[in-house]
Amino acid sequence: MDIKNIIDFHLNKIEKKYSSKRIKGNDLINITTSKQLNLFIIKNIYDLWISNFEKNKIKYFDYESPDVVKASEGMMNTLSNNISIDQKDFKSLLESAYNEIINLAISPKEFIKKDLIKSNWYDESKLEKRSKYYIFYKELFQILIKKIKENNEISIKVSEIINYIDEITIDINEDLVKEVSDLIGCEKNELRNKTSKTDENYYSYFSLSKKEIDNLILEATSKSSFEEAASLILKNLKSSYSENFSTKDIRRLLHIIKEKFSLPT
Repeated sequence: MDIKNIIDFHLNKIEKKYSSKRIKGNDLINITTSKQLNLFIIKNIYDLWISNFEKNKIKYFDYESPDVVKASEGMMNTLSNNISIDQKDFKSLLESAYNEIINLAISPKEFIKKDLIKSNWYDESKLEKRSKYYIFYKELFQILIKKIKENNEISIKVSEIINYIDEITIDINEDLVKEVSDLIGCEKNELRNKTSKTDENYYSYFSLSKKEIDNLILEATSKSSFEEAASLILKNLKSSYSENFSTKDIRRLLHIIKEKFSLPT
């Protein structure tokens, strides 16, 4: 069974379980049999709110003012207690969460890096809050929090967080792999086939190590638009490629990266 059919199967179960056409916040923590999957659904709702909030900022206000920060946090808390999702809109949330839990299972380090780079900076509180969306790998967040404390830093840039993670060995969690395999009805060794495959020949386009290229692309995913992300990628191409790339080649490269990393449009 492919991911689309699995999602449709679960959507049918959800539709039968909830007589109301709308799914409420209290429903989400037990919406599927996987608590990790449910937490990712909630995480993605929060991330969408943050993303929309950032996009709608205008230059005439001081959003760093303590009063504004407190008010926005209060608004988020109020909204979190009033979640109401039409079942037809729930599919995209479930699909994203499925892709995330599969990627967390098969490639935890890369997934967590990609997840954390959605923000430009972190402090202890922010990492602690993020860790609440993870049943697995909580110890990694504690290591990162300890790093901040040891360096006597109030907050650090996400690039430093990524560098810290690169230094840490993160093993695949077999319990999570089993949970995900059972969830989607496949053998453990079939999990990788459940994620979309993309051409990775673009590594040859850069005069950087694989890790540096991965982190460069992760940085691109944090940009507010695809145009900004594309600009960053193109700026770091080998000179031979940047000078001789045809429009077709550039479009193909950016399409590959966009598909692989879901860059914002």
